[in-house]
Amino acid sequence: MSEQHPPSGSQDINMPGIATATTVTPIRTFKYEGLSHFTALVRKCLSTDIQILEFCEVSADDFDILSSDEARPLKSAKFSYNFSTGILQVRMPHSAHETVTGLFRSLIDKELFSMRVEKEVYCQSSPLTEIGVWAKEPDACWIPDDIDEPSVVLEVGASESTPHLATSARGWIEAAGSSVMACIAINISPANDLVIDVWKKGERTYGMTLRNAHVPAIRQQHIEIKNDLSDPEVHGWRVNEDSSVVPADEILLEFPLLVGRPAHNDWEHDVLLDRSVLIELATRFLRKQSRRAEGRRARDEPPSVF
Repeated sequence: MSEQHPPSGSQDINMPGIATATTVTPIRTFKYEGLSHFTALVRKCLSTDIQILEFCEVSADDFDILSSDEARPLKSAKFSYNFSTGILQVRMPHSAHETVTGLFRSLIDKELFSMRVEKEVYCQSSPLTEIGVWAKEPDACWIPDDIDEPSVVLEVGASESTPHLATSARGWIEAAGSSVMACIAINISPANDLVIDVWKKGERTYGMTLRNAHVPAIRQQHIEIKNDLSDPEVHGWRVNEDSSVVPADEILLEFPLLVGRPAHNDWEHDVLLDRSVLIELATRFLRKQSRRAEGRRARDEPPSVF
């Protein structure tokens, strides 16, 4: 089957609200032709710049096989399957993606431990979750103990377009029957800049039983961290309850979003990742990327001749 290339477009993605489109993610589309063909393509594309493989004409039975532990060619590749269209997207793993996922997850988990609520919230890496007509795998998610379904999910994209991440974030929140109240989307640019968007349900209602498929997802926080080891630059904005937009250099996740209940005492509070924490996140990521680049250069250099 010949390879298909989707059209590209452009849009402004710096204003609050629902993002539209910009240059599309490197993506390749194929007709599904069986497990062996699928496995070969995934492995072939592992060391390329392709971010997403899309397979059409994948039946529900096919997906049951492909998503099983026995059949998956890569455990770290993330699946997103639409039962209605029969389209399966495979998000390919990359080292930068894995690093940012681990660093950000550790920041949230550290806060939960400090508040002594770690036994009330499960953090999982990528559980296959069915919501509406979708089966999706996040990069990480937080699940309140009393509902057994994700309330907050994390999506990280290495060199992905912001609109693709925005579409995924909105899908988690807006799908019929979804328990997800917030999605944190982190985009890693080719220059290793980090863009963090926090999407939430349009209504500030945190009851975990609310399942209104018609409530839109709203981008309520936007932070950009520029690549500079000596002095990282952090700036962004947030949307207040009165819909006003104000400058911001921090990420706020309300306690009920993560734990599924209101705070009950003085040490329980909203999770605030302030400017200093975000700079530390970016600095650790940039140092890791620098070491990787140095390692690649060392491997590529010809041996010295004496």
